[in-house]
Amino acid sequence: MEPQTTETLPPAPQDMPPPRSSWLDWLLGVLRHEPAHALTLFYIGTSALGLWASYWFFRSFGIPVMDYMDPSDYITAGLRDPMYFLMIVAALVLTFLLNFKKYARRKGQAYYEQTRNAHWWGRVLMPFPYRPARGNWASRLLGLGGFSMPTAITIGVVWATMWMTLYYVQNKAEGIRAGGGHVVRITLAHTEAPQPGTARLLGTIGDFVFLYWPDQKRAEAVAVEEVGRIESLITTDAATTKTTAASAAPH
Repeated sequence: MEPQTTETLPPAPQDMPPPRSSWLDWLLGVLRHEPAHALTLFYIGTSALGLWASYWFFRSFGIPVMDYMDPSDYITAGLRDPMYFLMIVAALVLTFLLNFKKYARRKGQAYYEQTRNAHWWGRVLMPFPYRPARGNWASRLLGLGGFSMPTAITIGVVWATMWMTLYYVQNKAEGIRAGGGHVVRITLAHTEAPQPGTARLLGTIGDFVFLYWPDQKRAEAVAVEEVGRIESLITTDAATTKTTAASAAPH
């Protein structure tokens, strides 16, 4: 009589543990089922970046802009300069591209190799052949969990975007102090003659207009109801403005 052998069967598919997911998988799933959420993310990110940029831009002129803002100004701060929207789009695209290798690895070796070999951009984003994911150096050497790769990349891109925006607005402020910017002539309400000289329009919010007077090197916030007229001038250079004014004066 032959001894009976017990064969161990592989677990049924429903008994297999689900693959470990991350916030990136969750986010991609949400955007796939509800594409309208992408607009909300763009809007929130642009508004947050606009607040950050507005604070540092007006701070360069000594204006505490946050004290002048109404709640409605907070949600529209990022819409006043298209550059903020472009920076958010660039940051999201860069985050996705840098995380694509991680995403492809999680999809499996077959998807990884097929994408890498079928498209030129696959070799750019995934220059090395497939290999199983490993823990980060902190977890291997120190036993620490640390950030996942998608989280670390996202934090790095957000951090870089914030400081690039800071450089952009400070460079913009320096250009205005050097004579550039939007040159305007201001006429106050209940008066007929414009204010002497020209100003630079720094920006507006719901209740205030922010001006910079290059001759006096002075910035101020003027209530909207106090402004009767804002005349835009073609001249964008302070020296040219002075020359034009001098030539128009009687001799």
